[in-house]
Amino acid sequence: MKRTPLVLILALLVLLTAWSTAQAQQKVGFVNPQRILNESRIGQAAQADLAKLGQEKDRLIRDSAKEINDLKKALAAGGMSQSEEQALTAKLQALYERHDRLVADSNDDMTYEEARLIHFIMKKADASLRAVAEKGGFSMVLTDPDIIGYIDDSADLTDEVIKALNATE
Repeated sequence: MKRTPLVLILALLVLLTAWSTAQAQQKVGFVNPQRILNESRIGQAAQADLAKLGQEKDRLIRDSAKEINDLKKALAAGGMSQSEEQALTAKLQALYERHDRLVADSNDDMTYEEARLIHFIMKKADASLRAVAEKGGFSMVLTDPDIIGYIDDSADLTDEVIKALNATE
């Protein structure tokens, strides 16, 4: 009877040792998505496209603001009838509303496009990430190193993923 608890304890110790050894052999790595976006060719191309879109949105906003300023100058110059002044004032109000809508829509468009591009790039990087992780024997790869309390820099796979991602283009 005394042997059964001893055998059970020894079996549990062997299982615990085997489990902790298996856990110790697992490798964990991480990638920094922001660096992938900033440093990979596909990320740089996407950022350039996004910048062009932003410049076009800014141009439209500047044109709208110029139209408002031109109308304000015309109103300030005076020399028009009351009905003309009222019509221009109403038009100015409509231009202000259109301008505000244009700014809000531009901001929404840019946010949407940025999120869409990030999703596309990270989806494309996923295949490279998997290949690098499998080649390096990593059992887990984290994609947000800022949330982790501590992780050794040797676990950073970002450079390898960027190289692999660039090689696929």
